[in-house]
Amino acid sequence: MRKGADVSAALFGDLAHPTILYDGQGRGDARYMAALAEATLRTNPAQTAPLSTATLTSIARIAPTEGGHKQAAFIAVIGIFFLTLLLAGQAVGTMMEERSNKVIEVLAAAVPLEAVFFGKLLGMFGSALLFVAFWATLVSQVGGILPAQYAGAIGQIGPAVGVPMFFLLFFAYFAMAYLLLGAVFLGAGAQASTPRELQMLSLPITIIQVAMFGLALKAIGAPEAATTRFIELFPLSSPYAMAARAADKPDLWPHAAALGWQALWVAIAITIGARAFRRGVLKSGSGGPLFRRRNPVDMSVS
Repeated sequence: MRKGADVSAALFGDLAHPTILYDGQGRGDARYMAALAEATLRTNPAQTAPLSTATLTSIARIAPTEGGHKQAAFIAVIGIFFLTLLLAGQAVGTMMEERSNKVIEVLAAAVPLEAVFFGKLLGMFGSALLFVAFWATLVSQVGGILPAQYAGAIGQIGPAVGVPMFFLLFFAYFAMAYLLLGAVFLGAGAQASTPRELQMLSLPITIIQVAMFGLALKAIGAPEAATTRFIELFPLSSPYAMAARAADKPDLWPHAAALGWQALWVAIAITIGARAFRRGVLKSGSGGPLFRRRNPVDMSVS
């Protein structure tokens, strides 16, 4: 048996009187083990009397196993992927709408363009939080309406860092994934002037997002591999992979570093998108960093 694999039933003791322990989902496996012990002792097929009398004992797991951690990691990756897929794509058409009604020129004249991008991103993230809160409330009640055997199986799924900390980290990584992908969508949408251009720009980003989802699933299957470290460091896949790490490993210090790293890339994505919009669409300014910009010198003659 490979290391870290979960078993649903275990047999020990003499084959004539074995004891078989099984969890809530392993009663069928326990019966198979009892039949296997009987078949092992039976040398004469004509015999009818039972040669093995097994004692089947149901046990409850007191803590999630490594398999439960893997399942929690898979659920975390699936959850972040679908939430960002459904919600972050709404940012792609925002700038195109404001280009058509000339609102963006007014905003760009009043405040730095980076602040405009970041403000729009936060506004859309606030709307996304309402969506997440609504569906999270519904999902939290699923355990109460499921049959007892399925509710017990769900109870065996658990993250390594603990449920409260896992929810905090899940929310933090969802926020980073949304902000990063939303910033990319916002920058791409700012370059489009027609719905057709908008679709052409958003499709490659969606394909890349699906690829990041696949990489995160690969990291779940091989948590100690060198490729997993790369997946955890690559900005677009880092939120997914680190959410999976929170479910699989109990250490917390890598998450503080990962969240800071991801926040840095959110700022980089916003800056790149704002500069591309300033140079390619507004045709104004050099797009230099905010701290290097100077107020224009008044050259008027009084």
